[in-house]
Amino acid sequence: MEPRLSKRSAALAAGALVLLCALFVLGRPGSTADHDRYRTQLRQLRVATSELEQDVLRQRVGMARLHGTSGQDFEALAARARQLRMTPGSIPAEGARSLNASLDTYLRVLEGSRELLAAAREKDQRLSALREAFPGAVAATAAALPPGPARAQVEALDVDVLLASRSPGEAAGARVEAALARLARAREQQPLSGSALAAVASLEARTRELMALQSAADASFQALLDHGAPGEAERLITTYLQLQEQAQARAERTRIILFGVSLLLVSYVLVVLARLARASAALGELNRGLEARVTERTQALSAASAEARASDARKAAILEASPDGIVVLDGSGRVTEFNPAAASHFRLPSARAVGVDFLTLALPASLPASQREAVHAALQSDHGATRVESPCLRADGDVFPAELTFTQVHADGPPRTTVFVRDLTERKAVERMKNEFVSTVSHELRTPLTSIRGSLGLLENGIVGDLPPQALDMVRIARTNTERLIRLINDILDLEKMESGMLELKLQPHTAQELVEATLAGVQGMAETAHVSLRSAVEGAPQVKGDRDRLIQVLTNLVSNAIKFSPKGASVVVAAGLTVDGRVRFSVTDQGSGIPEEKLPRLFGRFQQLDASDTRSKGGTGLGLAISQAIVEQHGGRIDVSSPPGQGATFHFTLEALRAPAVVPVPRDESRHNVLIVTADTELSTLLRGLLSHEGYRVVRAATLVEAAQAVEHALPDALVVDTQMPDGPVLDWVRRLREQPRTRELPVLALSGRSRTDAKDVGTALLVDWLPTPVDETRLLKTLRYAMRQPGQARVLVVDDDATTRRVLCARFERLGALCIEAADGESAVALARDTPPDLIVLDVGLPRLDGFEVVDILRQGKGRATPLIVFTGRELSRTDQRQLTLGITRHLTKARASEEELLASVRELLNGLLARRDAAAEPRKAMP
Repeated sequence: MEPRLSKRSAALAAGALVLLCALFVLGRPGSTADHDRYRTQLRQLRVATSELEQDVLRQRVGMARLHGTSGQDFEALAARARQLRMTPGSIPAEGARSLNASLDTYLRVLEGSRELLAAAREKDQRLSALREAFPGAVAATAAALPPGPARAQVEALDVDVLLASRSPGEAAGARVEAALARLARAREQQPLSGSALAAVASLEARTRELMALQSAADASFQALLDHGAPGEAERLITTYLQLQEQAQARAERTRIILFGVSLLLVSYVLVVLARLARASAALGELNRGLEARVTERTQALSAASAEARASDARKAAILEASPDGIVVLDGSGRVTEFNPAAASHFRLPSARAVGVDFLTLALPASLPASQREAVHAALQSDHGATRVESPCLRADGDVFPAELTFTQVHADGPPRTTVFVRDLTERKAVERMKNEFVSTVSHELRTPLTSIRGSLGLLENGIVGDLPPQALDMVRIARTNTERLIRLINDILDLEKMESGMLELKLQPHTAQELVEATLAGVQGMAETAHVSLRSAVEGAPQVKGDRDRLIQVLTNLVSNAIKFSPKGASVVVAAGLTVDGRVRFSVTDQGSGIPEEKLPRLFGRFQQLDASDTRSKGGTGLGLAISQAIVEQHGGRIDVSSPPGQGATFHFTLEALRAPAVVPVPRDESRHNVLIVTADTELSTLLRGLLSHEGYRVVRAATLVEAAQAVEHALPDALVVDTQMPDGPVLDWVRRLREQPRTRELPVLALSGRSRTDAKDVGTALLVDWLPTPVDETRLLKTLRYAMRQPGQARVLVVDDDATTRRVLCARFERLGALCIEAADGESAVALARDTPPDLIVLDVGLPRLDGFEVVDILRQGKGRATPLIVFTGRELSRTDQRQLTLGITRHLTKARASEEELLASVRELLNGLLARRDAAAEPRKAMP
């Protein structure tokens, strides 16, 4: 491994050098000038203090002073001492405090010496005055004494006192005391007068005062000498020298430590320098390699730069040649780039577009706020490409349909948004043409084909008498192929609707058992013809939410294919059950020859068949599986197939299981008829109101007979439902009074009672339409109301279709059921007939002249025709919105080419609700309007 000097090592080496320099500076011996100066000042202070003390002694013994002992001299010494408080830097803080304490002691002693000296001088002055006056006092006393021992002692006392003043001390004091003692003895031995005795006593007192003052002065000078400042000055010097020695010792130890640290640092630096030398050598080698790599990289970058320029040129060419407009926006939504296609779409030069807010530029002012917000949300979206369709504004004021795709560009620099603008004018034109074609196919092909199929069905069923067998076979072949053509048209239109996303699913909860049974019932005839048995295998009672007709269509396609490809005597199993993941799995299994593996990928394509040759034995359009796959995908699933060779095939798909059956609310439209319910029973009233409102009646309740009479007087109802158990009077008497009045004579009345009609023998049947026991039979109640409020005669069916052939076919079918048919060829005729003779059922086509089916239904809703049962029988595919608009009373929506004859007739029987059994003997002839 090549030696490498890390940044940390280099930093440590540099730090070591800096620290070494600092140690060199710190390790140098300190300067001795401060120490010498301070020590000299201390010595000068000591000398000045000693000289002051000598001058004091000289003054005491009477010698001449050399320097002076005045107060100024003391102040000069104190000033020198205070200057010494600035100690040298080598003395630590603790030593400086100790030295300052010694200086404070010296200053106190010096101040005390000055005070003692002043006191001693004062005493010397008094002593001098007493000495000067003492010889005179001795002379006066001697003159007052007679010659004798006393006088001799007085004169000797003068000599002793003089000698004691010149040589002070204890001996001099003792001499004076001895002289006073002798004088006292002499005074006692020699009789003296009173004045002489007083003079001797005065002299003794003066002598004693002189000697006491002499002793006090000697004591002051002795204290000055004993506690003088020179000693403190000497101690101050001693203290400083000790502190200086300690500082020197510490400095010496520090220098030794620093020397050792310096050796370590020098060693470390030498090691680092050695590594640096090796690293420099390795770095040189690396530099040479790096230079070679830089050269290679430079060449590669040059090539990449050339490629990038070529790529940019290609991108620019693509941008310029793109048929879609490409607009680049900045973070505020303003245009920064505008390719030629965008300029062509908006008919605006790029120079004028740059810098303009895109939404202001592209969106017309008349655009609804909801669409504008959708475009703005797509612009702000940061979840990949967001596509939205919106009208866009050209510079010349034209508006064109466009598809806007917004994509956030995340790159270096400020955020950018790329907008791809695709002009949809041509696509919309093609879609419009396609929709027109689909509409044409739906109406112009389905309607005549339905008429042809119906006519052939009537011929086959013998409407014109029995046909010869050969003719009957031809009619059956024609009908079969007509149905096949209708199925092909239905499949093509269904596939187109699925691909365009226009197929609406009517999602309702259904059991798997119901779907399977309905499927098997529809293909049972085909299975019997093919001699194939069908078997259901539904496990449990799983439920799914889906479009019943579409799911049955899927299962029918799968089962019919299984029947076609199964041999005679085989069985087809339709199974359903829950999977482990909680979904419902439907499967159709046959016992055919299976599907070759190479044909599985194209099995669900359009017009794909296993045998596509002209001589294939199995029929079909090849669209069934494609449509089934699309329907299942719209339900959130997918059809899969498994086909082991020679073991048949199993088609299966799964749907989300319905956990809790949804309760679908029944729409409650207002009725065309008013029904007055007379009952005091709240529960019965609630039951009847819900039942009748659900069937389209407007319900009014009266809780008493008085309220009922007022309601009838205010507005005559279409029917009356009365409870015979009213608390405020006999109901039948009130009904009898209604029958006696012309206004209410024909009013239908239904009686509700706990007794049966046979038990109520006292009730006249002429008063009532029907007698209903409680609890109420809902079916009987509704049927009775319908019979009571309709006009007498046969069941009337209004057939509204612009195709005369279709009308004739439908009327022939309905008349065979016993209904009276009324024909209308346009919307206005249908409205007039419905108002003139209210029908019991309307069979309505949507595509009508003058007024279409939507307008007819809207007009009938405004009057009493709003509860009329309706069958919308049209060749047009109806969306869910269309079905909601095409609703009167009980309504069924059937497609001409998709609904079978049996399904249509079953719906007619259901909606006429038993009226077909009430044919009048004098049936009215068929009415028709051109």
